[in-house]
Amino acid sequence: MKMTSIPKIAVFTKQLDNWNSGSGHHLDQIMQRIVDINTKEKLFHITFIHYKPSSNPIYKKVRELIVPRNPLLSSLILKKEAFDLVHYTPLTIYAPIYGVPNKKVATIHGVEQLLIPQFFGPVEMFHERYLVPRFARKMDSIFTVSNTTKKYLVDNFKVPSEKIVVAYNGISDVYNPKNTNKCVILEKYGIKSPYIYHISRFSERKNPWVLLKAFKRFIEQNNGRPHKLVCAGKGWDNDTVKKEAMVLQIEDRLITPGFISEQDSAELMSGADLFIFPSLAEGFGIPNIEAMASGCPVVTSSVFAIPEVVDDCALLVKDPNDVKGFAEAMGKIVDDEKFRNLLISKGLERVRSGIFSWDKAARELLSLYKRILEV
Repeated sequence: MKMTSIPKIAVFTKQLDNWNSGSGHHLDQIMQRIVDINTKEKLFHITFIHYKPSSNPIYKKVRELIVPRNPLLSSLILKKEAFDLVHYTPLTIYAPIYGVPNKKVATIHGVEQLLIPQFFGPVEMFHERYLVPRFARKMDSIFTVSNTTKKYLVDNFKVPSEKIVVAYNGISDVYNPKNTNKCVILEKYGIKSPYIYHISRFSERKNPWVLLKAFKRFIEQNNGRPHKLVCAGKGWDNDTVKKEAMVLQIEDRLITPGFISEQDSAELMSGADLFIFPSLAEGFGIPNIEAMASGCPVVTSSVFAIPEVVDDCALLVKDPNDVKGFAEAMGKIVDDEKFRNLLISKGLERVRSGIFSWDKAARELLSLYKRILEV
């Protein structure tokens, strides 16, 4: 039955409280657009739900609801609010899905814990192996970022294919080949050209030790290379990384500026000889397409959703633990100018095709809300 009044939608937005992180950035980009569209078109009454106040300015644009983290208590509040649809981002044990008689949508970016369980504890693995699949099957729809993740959810979580909507992540306009004042950005971080660039929040999933060893092998090729390695992002300036760099004798080549702004990252991408991303598991891998948009050739691992996202526009290394393979891939790009330019051209063509668009992703999610609510 079609709804005659304006539907009430609630979105769990804890990830917006840290909107610079991967999943937080995704949700922020999409929700900013949905709020703007909804302000103009008056489609829904939207409420953002989280557990404590946040400094994210987006909360000034919508109704905000603070609930207890206890899912039983928050379920009582949701039931009283009588929302027509609740969107869970992410889908966790804290998601109040029981006893709430509304339509339900969840965002699932990837399944990294299930792909590389050796890096996660028993409690988290129980959560991912048993609770998340069970919760996912109770959703009216799943919103995800790659067809690779969709296939995994169908095959392993037993979620019907027709319930899963795929919308690729987008790219900020700040990433483009001309976005660099090379002298200024290099001076800011004490970098001397040429350099290899990587950005991530430090974790074992990002394969840091293979990255450092591959760089060591790369600079030893061809009677020595002058390159520096810039590893930006929170956590890279830790003692374990410093010790490994000393063991590999690359401590004078490694630069770890910590968390940097999106503008600075875009400029560093534009000026790098190449971008390297040897991750062990990715539901998407946004930095790869950001580098492509910046005119920076990409070396990355051929794992999970990465090949789908980059297509043939990056140099893929089949085994993410192949130190020699990554070193040789970097060497090929640096030494073969024709091949390097081909990768840059193909990367720019792919990102300019329009398939990576935050506007498109937001519209896909709005369409999903409408279909479920029949409005």
